[in-house]
Amino acid sequence: MAHTLVAEKPEHAAAIERVLDRAFGPGRFAKTSERVRERGAMLEPWLSRVALDSEGEVIGVCRIWRVEAGAPLYFLGPLAVDPAAQAAGLGLALVRDAIAACRSVGGSGIALVGAERFFRPAGFSVAPEGRIGLPGPVDPKRLLWLELRPGGFDKVRGEIGAPKP
Repeated sequence: MAHTLVAEKPEHAAAIERVLDRAFGPGRFAKTSERVRERGAMLEPWLSRVALDSEGEVIGVCRIWRVEAGAPLYFLGPLAVDPAAQAAGLGLALVRDAIAACRSVGGSGIALVGAERFFRPAGFSVAPEGRIGLPGPVDPKRLLWLELRPGGFDKVRGEIGAPKP
């Protein structure tokens, strides 16, 4: 299936919600990652990526949020691919494109909650236990991070929350 990756635009909003609903169902709002977004994380649509099929329909999304944990960083999620388009590497392609966008603006690093085996090929590893946290329970083995530049996480510590104004 042919696809194109583009920066998120306002006109993608309704289609993104449909993809998220199909991929995660109603339980997506109960996730601890959602608490980060509710507490003031700032969506960075020009860094977020959307996958469009050959007809221009949204079939995947990788959102990037500006957050803080002792220092500014990005938070990746949700990452979702329409179930009909899964298993073709589209999720990893979205992640890699979003990482490239974050690097292009000089970010320090990206954190996320997810399976290390999925995100490791994009460069993510388990964050050192106790170094960063979320506003709710999370399996420490699923709290991952990726430094975008050497020393990018030197000042990152504490609970991930809203960026300072």
